[in-house]
Amino acid sequence: MLAYACLAIGLVFVFLGTGMILDGAEAGIPVTLFFGLCAAVAVLQIWPGLLQREAHSAAALLARYPGPVRLKAAALKLWVFSLLSAVFGGVLLWMLLHEPLPLLKQLILWPGAVLSLFAAAMLIVRAAKDDIFLRLSRNGFETRLAWSSKTIRWQDTSEFAVVSISRNVPKLIVFDDAAVDRAGAAGLNRRFVGRNSSLAETYGLTHEALAELLNAWRARALEQDAIFTRWPGNL
Repeated sequence: MLAYACLAIGLVFVFLGTGMILDGAEAGIPVTLFFGLCAAVAVLQIWPGLLQREAHSAAALLARYPGPVRLKAAALKLWVFSLLSAVFGGVLLWMLLHEPLPLLKQLILWPGAVLSLFAAAMLIVRAAKDDIFLRLSRNGFETRLAWSSKTIRWQDTSEFAVVSISRNVPKLIVFDDAAVDRAGAAGLNRRFVGRNSSLAETYGLTHEALAELLNAWRARALEQDAIFTRWPGNL
C-alpha cells in the first residue's frame, strides 16, 4: 500500500510541477523531476519484473553443464538506475545552488548530491562496458559486480535460497560460503539475511529460477566429486 500511495502522490506532484513549468516557475523542473523520480521508484517497487524479464531458461542453461556458462546482467536495469541516481543528485544540486539553505542542511545535502552524481556516472560506465556477469563452471562460479570479481567453489557453498528482506530490497539469493567463515567476515550478513553471502543480481532470470539453477548445478558438481573420490583408482 505504501508504494501505491507514493506512486499516487508522485503523479499528482508531477502534474502540478508540469503546470508550474508551463507557468514559467523556476522551481517547476526540479519539482517535476523529483516527484517523477519518486513515482518511478514506486513503479519499480510495485512491478519489479519490468526490469527483470527472464532472458534465459534455467533448464536450458543446466543442460549446458559443465559449462562454462556466462550470464550477463540486464543493461536496462543499470541505465534506469543511473538515470534515477542522476535525477536525484541533480535535484539536490539545484536546491543547493538556488535555495538559501542553512549551513547544516548544506553539509547534509552536498555529500548526497556528489555521491548520487558519482554513482550515476559509475553506473553509466558499467552499463556501457556491459561486463557484470555470472559465470558457472564445473568447479564453481564467478561473479563480476561493480569493480571486482569473486570466484567461489561449489565445495564451499551451502544450498541457495530466496529470502525477502524489506520493501526496499524485496528479494535476495542467499547462501553460506565457507571461505567467508574462514576469513571471519560473516557476522553482518548473517545477522540480516541468515547466511553469510548473497546475490542481489539475477542475470536475466527470476530469483527463484536462478536459485534453482545454482542448486542443480552445485548438486551435479558435488555428485561428480563424490563419484571421483569413490573411484577405485583414487582409493
